[in-house]
Amino acid sequence: MQAGQACHFLDGGVCTIYAQRPESPCRSFVCSWLQPGSALPDDFRPDRIGVIAVSTRWRQAPALILVSAGNDPDEATLDWMRQHAQHTRTPFFYAQKGERFGYGPPEFQQEMAGKLARGERLW
Repeated sequence: MQAGQACHFLDGGVCTIYAQRPESPCRSFVCSWLQPGSALPDDFRPDRIGVIAVSTRWRQAPALILVSAGNDPDEATLDWMRQHAQHTRTPFFYAQKGERFGYGPPEFQQEMAGKLARGERLW
């Protein structure tokens, strides 16, 4: 198990070892939706959308990774995230059907395009 990555103990978006889950990373992990001052709406509660928002950094600034917890992010989630990214200049990463994407301001897009051109993973 690794923080920010879908766990092999998930079945249908539900933890199959919840009562016995380990301290790290499970019990100590706090998704972005739960963090104090989070801008994420109630609709982003992971058990409702099947996606976990994980805080990360890009160039020392806040960024988010949307990680599947049973579902890839749907178009409504991505629309909200795009608007949030445009308003706050907070980039985000996500995967759909196994392909990785990033969304953010022009300098972020240029950096991600460079990574792809070099064959590097976005995150």
